[in-house]
Amino acid sequence: MKIVCIVLGSGSSTRFGNKKSKLFYKVKKHSVIEHTLKNISKSISKDCLYITIPKKITKKEKSVLSKYTGNSLILGGSTRYKSLVNALKCIDTAKYKYLMIHDAARPNTSISLVKKLIDNIKNDKYDAVVPALQIIDTLKKDNKTVNRNLYKTSQTPQIFKIKEFLNYNKKINIAATDDVQLIENNKNINIKYIDGDYENLKITTQNDINVFKKYLLYKSKIGNGFDIHQLGRGEYISIGGIKIKSHYKAIGHSDGDVILHSIIDALLGATSKGDIGTFFPPLKKYKNISSIELLNKIKNKIDLENSIIINLDITVICQKIRLEKYKASIKNNLAKLLKCNKNLINIKGKTADNVGIFGKSEAIGCWATINLIN
Repeated sequence: MKIVCIVLGSGSSTRFGNKKSKLFYKVKKHSVIEHTLKNISKSISKDCLYITIPKKITKKEKSVLSKYTGNSLILGGSTRYKSLVNALKCIDTAKYKYLMIHDAARPNTSISLVKKLIDNIKNDKYDAVVPALQIIDTLKKDNKTVNRNLYKTSQTPQIFKIKEFLNYNKKINIAATDDVQLIENNKNINIKYIDGDYENLKITTQNDINVFKKYLLYKSKIGNGFDIHQLGRGEYISIGGIKIKSHYKAIGHSDGDVILHSIIDALLGATSKGDIGTFFPPLKKYKNISSIELLNKIKNKIDLENSIIINLDITVICQKIRLEKYKASIKNNLAKLLKCNKNLINIKGKTADNVGIFGKSEAIGCWATINLIN
């Protein structure tokens, strides 16, 4: 069952009230359209994804969007319908059974909603499946209450049998605001409306951005990591990816960097991927390996590039090694390694008041807690 998907990203954003297009407005590291493409890409392969773009777009923005499609970006038209026509001209429609059309301004579409659409279109009774919401507020027209049960609001993505869609949409000439509108008045078309998703918001005004930010926070995950290493006499110690002069060194199979090791475990915890020992057992090939190299391997494993770090809190406990004058350097280095803002990182140093293995300078330990959206 082959599905081709068109993401319409060439709107004018006139209601957004900002010089910058709403689609390229950044929310937690990524633009609105990137969030949309990340979500739809979980269900549609790159080769089957086509994206329309506005006339005013930078080379950098084009480069970012190109990562999500195996096809050329398509210049949109002056209306939604014209953008759709431009996209359809670039597609070998004979290769596909179904056509999905999606708004680039819907950055919070769930996999489950897309799955419901696909499952329903498989039923040969329907030529189109559209998500829609019942109106829950009291509805007014000309200062009078009307029956809200007679109305609903439609969403995207919408999915169609491609042959039927192409046959019937040519016979209309209206300024459609959604895609099923192009064929809904044809008596031969059977449309099924399914329950939409109230979280599948469309970004129209800047207030919608604030709502979307809250949805992202609900999706965040927390991971906790702990590491401890014996201390021995030495000349320097690796901590947070930098080497600092010290009369102590960490004794371990690798370089014994407790901060990086605890961060690795925190990342794995937040993404439910196990622990550091799962990926780096005490084998000969990992002997004396840099913890930066270990962190980079884990970053790729959990796809940290496409994650958003909300904050990272670190507590190092050691009696003799004082971190105060190194905190800024460690934060800067961690921000570089994790590709996040240094202001999202907090480092605390604690002594143990000469109590236990930490207080006797027999060991150094670290706790790290990370909050991220993956």
